[in-house]
Amino acid sequence: MAQKVIGIDCMFSGSIVEIPQNEGDGFTPGDSVVYKDEDGKEEFGKVKYIDAQPFDLEKVLITSKILRPATPNDMQKMESHVDQSGQSLEKCQELVAQHALDMQVFRAGISFDGTKVHFMFTADERVDFREMVKDLAKAVKKQIYLRQVGPRDKAKIIGGFGKCGRTLCCSSFLNRLESISMDMVRDQGLESKGSSKLSGSCGKLLCCLKYEVNTYRKLKKSIPDIGSIVKLKKSVVSVSKQAQVVGFDILNQKVKVLTEEREFLIISVEEIEKVVKTPESRGGSRTTEAPEEPMSEESSEEEKIKTL
Repeated sequence: MAQKVIGIDCMFSGSIVEIPQNEGDGFTPGDSVVYKDEDGKEEFGKVKYIDAQPFDLEKVLITSKILRPATPNDMQKMESHVDQSGQSLEKCQELVAQHALDMQVFRAGISFDGTKVHFMFTADERVDFREMVKDLAKAVKKQIYLRQVGPRDKAKIIGGFGKCGRTLCCSSFLNRLESISMDMVRDQGLESKGSSKLSGSCGKLLCCLKYEVNTYRKLKKSIPDIGSIVKLKKSVVSVSKQAQVVGFDILNQKVKVLTEEREFLIISVEEIEKVVKTPESRGGSRTTEAPEEPMSEESSEEEKIKTL
């Protein structure tokens, strides 16, 4: 079993770093700490989570550790960086406009020692910002770091409110952004809702689509596939014995069937005696959508949702 880790929200990079958790650390989420980064230098951050399995074992900072809880002097030092980071961000945005670069810089963070500045930006394609960085380095007189992130990461950092009216999950309690796929949409019968209702403020599939999908998948196991031929119990109809499944309601465990007399009925799963034939056994294809190729989290997910 991998060693448990502590997740720290780094004020410099704006990302969560994971370091090994040692016995007796005694820290809780929300604590401000000073820790040793991968270069052995002091960095400031807030504990995001503790006692967790590594999200990516290869990215755990094995040689890092928390040096101390943040002192009043540490906090004062970080507060002094706030104005610098704001000025650096404004200057970077100004130079991006001057160089006519197709990128949106939205965050700047100053390192704990004040020698480095870290910028985050989004862009649709690769951007050649080499000339802009030269001008930026002269203006801010610090070592420059630029990192391109996706729209989900941007939403997590900036924050906001979702369709439900609550604070975005990614910026409030979700410590890790997990992949959301169209399979989750189909398993919950939501593919007809349209992209506007299925996408969040980041333009990607809603994170909350993952919350109930396991329950839907469990309930769906008791429901015959669309196109199946089922035998109905005698208590349902007096003449017809078989019918074809043409729709279903997963949560209420209801099935819509077409009888041999061309009559539509809505029955409960318990009123089905057995499944006589499945779409595969009849040699036909399923009436549901054909399986798609695996999707990457950032690109294919956006592409698939546009086809709904």
